[in-house]
Parts: sequence; C-alpha cells; structure tokens
Amino acid sequence: MPTTPTREIVTLSGELHLVPVVEFEPGSYARQERPRPGGSGEEVPRDWQHYWEQSLADSGLHLEPLFSGSWFVPISRLTDPHVLRQMLRIKLETIDSAEPVELFDRVIAMSGGQVLFEGEHVVLTPRCCGDLSDLENWEAAARREPDGFWIGHPQVFASWEEPWLLLREEEPDRNGVHRAWHLSPHALAEAVLAARKEQEDFARRLIPLLSERFPPEMTHPLASVLSGLGMPEGTDNP
Repeated sequence: MPTTPTREIVTLSGELHLVPVVEFEPGSYARQERPRPGGSGEEVPRDWQHYWEQSLADSGLHLEPLFSGSWFVPISRLTDPHVLRQMLRIKLETIDSAEPVELFDRVIAMSGGQVLFEGEHVVLTPRCCGDLSDLENWEAAARREPDGFWIGHPQVFASWEEPWLLLREEEPDRNGVHRAWHLSPHALAEAVLAARKEQEDFARRLIPLLSERFPPEMTHPLASVLSGLGMPEGTDNP
C-alpha cells in the first residue's frame, strides 16, 4: 500500500547565499565514447564525478564542481580564458554564422541557475531547463512577488505566508516527503543583490572573449544575455 506523502517545512534562519552556477554537461565536451555510470548522481556520486572530469578533460577543462556528482560550477570559479572560450564554443557553435537579428533571437542564458545556500548547506539547486536568467525569478520572490517562480522542473513553487516566503517542491523526495522552506524576503534580497553582482562580473569577463568572434556592438549585449541579465537597458537588437 503506497505511503501518503508528508510535508516538511524548514525555517531557514541562518545566513542565505545565492550562488550563480553554470552547468557543464559532460557529453558536450567529451571527445570519445565512455560508459556512463550505472546509477544516479545521488547513488554513485564518485562514479559520476570521475565520468564528468574525464569528459571535460577531453576539451582541456579541469574544473571543480559545486559538490561531488554535480555538473554545476560556480561562475566565480570561471576565470580561465581557456575555460570560458570552450564554454562559449559549445554554447554558440550552432549560431555563430547567424545574422545579427537572428542571433539575438536565438541566444539564451547559460544553462544552470542559482543555488540557494543556508550557511554552508545546499538548500536548493537549479532544476532541468534552468539557466542564469532565473535570477529575475529570485528577485521577484524577494520583492514578495512569487507568482510564476521558476528554477526549472520538477517545479518549485513560491508563495507568501506572512512573514515568510514559502518555497515548496512539487514532487516528494525518495522518502515520500514534500520538502518546503520558510525564508526571510529581506535575507533573500541581500543574497539576490550579491548574485546579481557576480553575474555582472561574469558578463564583464565574457566581453573580451566574445570580441574575438563578434563585432563590438554585439559583444556587450551578448555577454549580458549569456550571463542571465537580459538585454541592457536602452539597447536595441543590433
């Protein structure tokens, strides 16, 4: 007889951090076929870590993930020009030859998103189809405008329960528990500001590398979009 899912709400009273991350999908960087681990990242994290490291090494990348078995890398660690060039090569390989208007219609933010930490503890990671532009959803939630909150799927829903912002998972975990969290919108707002600064710094690091492949009038808008910040204000599609 199936068990009835239970709901567990945790109040996050510690310091909150929102860490922007990029997802490095190993198959995109691998240059040779290799067997995938026989189990999920939760079940065999070391096997997935080894598979991920070997795949990225094919493209000359040696990165430290957010945690063992993860494909997420904090953007604060993405400073090596070679790493950034390889990342941009994969992201833009099918659209380099597009006309400028087509290019900006087709380019979206880097896959990944933002990881919510309480102190050193990971609370929430981006879900499938999340990207760096999900920062705007965290910003809206911090303004107490949680409708439409999205960080990928399976869905995490956001709502307002005075005086807390409530985040709750759509699906139960392996133990049949629907996890949920109460957090202070003020604490989240501070975390969001820090995350935006990190993404702005990331965009600045991309500009000189994009300038190697695109005309000057395109590099700033491209860097902004790829970094999840959208088109800069007052900028028309080149």
